[in-house]
Amino acid sequence: MTAHTVPLASASLGNLPCLACRQGQRLTADILARQQSTQQSTMPQPPLGFPGFLDGPGNWSGSDSNESPVSIFSLFESEVTEIKAGWKGFCELELDGDEATPARFLLPGLRSRLEQCALDVHYGSGICIIRGLDHENYSVEDSTIIFLALASYIGDQRGLQSLKGDMLSHVTESKSWAVPRARRHGIHTNAGLPFHNDMGCEILCMQIRDQADTGGHTCVASITAIYNDLLRSNPWALHVLAEHNWPIQSSSKKDPPFVLSPLLEFHAGNLLVSMDPARIGPHPLSRSGSIPSLTPEQQDALAALQKAAQKHQIQLQTQPGDIVFLNNLSLLHARESYSDGATSSRHLVRLWLRNSELGWPIPPSMKMPWDAAFGDRAMDVIDRYYPIVPMPEYMECKYSNGTAAFVAGDDSDSDDGHDGHDDKDSNGGKAAVETTETNTGPQPDVASTMQL
Repeated sequence: MTAHTVPLASASLGNLPCLACRQGQRLTADILARQQSTQQSTMPQPPLGFPGFLDGPGNWSGSDSNESPVSIFSLFESEVTEIKAGWKGFCELELDGDEATPARFLLPGLRSRLEQCALDVHYGSGICIIRGLDHENYSVEDSTIIFLALASYIGDQRGLQSLKGDMLSHVTESKSWAVPRARRHGIHTNAGLPFHNDMGCEILCMQIRDQADTGGHTCVASITAIYNDLLRSNPWALHVLAEHNWPIQSSSKKDPPFVLSPLLEFHAGNLLVSMDPARIGPHPLSRSGSIPSLTPEQQDALAALQKAAQKHQIQLQTQPGDIVFLNNLSLLHARESYSDGATSSRHLVRLWLRNSELGWPIPPSMKMPWDAAFGDRAMDVIDRYYPIVPMPEYMECKYSNGTAAFVAGDDSDSDDGHDGHDDKDSNGGKAAVETTETNTGPQPDVASTMQL
């Protein structure tokens, strides 16, 4: 999805709203200098190092009446048969689910189509759905193995979702849970979730196990379309989003409580976004002053980003058995509120992936959450677990605030709220997993004692 760009705009910020009008706030020296030096032009100036326009297959909008950007790979009957044969061959090897890879789960006929899906995720629209598997034909464990195997053709590396070693997260609201919704993470309620992405993840992968009776759609928006829109309508917001002064809660209490990072980066020819509202600024339980609060300009920029995402969003029309792949670096996603029925319960299983050949370079400014999922910190976690069903009883976690996806550190003995990241997900209130699909929740807490 490398963008086709035009030269950097040489225009000015002369017609930008004056951010300095807020008491105690002013434009950064860089923006002011560029504004003063280009007063004669009327075109909005992008942030330094960013292009004046982005085009390509990733520049799509739900407001367009053109062809849908979603690539749906409907499996042929022969391919479904091949998957069943691959599953039988894998079972004969008597291996764990962690070892479900292309080398062990053989799909010679389907492989080229799966590789095309990987290309669409990285260099196309960023969205691919594999459709045609009936997971009810398999046990939960076997269905999970097939899910992992197919996903391994799209991304050969799986991301850690908990410092406890959890590799899968369950996005659902179980009817057996007695803990009130107000004390659960967002992904474990039926509430709507704002636009965000799973910070640290490269490819967001979701297996659709069940759907709600009403609502609950996953909505997706292209950061390329958002960027082009904001450059025309609210260019000041892009400058704020691209500044390296956003306090991002860190991934471990062994680290400083936050790092200063941008939410937008243009790096190696790609526009990347790394934004989870619940991980930006102080956590409600953090020590007073340990993490800076957002400035009014930053709050306004986040609001502008959400508004633009809503304008350009599409609604994914999924069905049970689907496997969804999203480029988590180029897309934002959100969730509608929903209602389950007497026999239905919206249930997605989340997996984080990266493709070592096609993956986009990660800028240093966005490496911290990535390192917790795929880097050296993730490599320090030896044991890996694949919980296949949610826990029957919800284990209330210490930190209940959060949106999307971040690996939180172990805070089991911490009582000062220093670890804002834990706010996102937590294992029975201890280790936190960052949520998936569209917001956050304690993943380990939804982990089952049954594991692959």
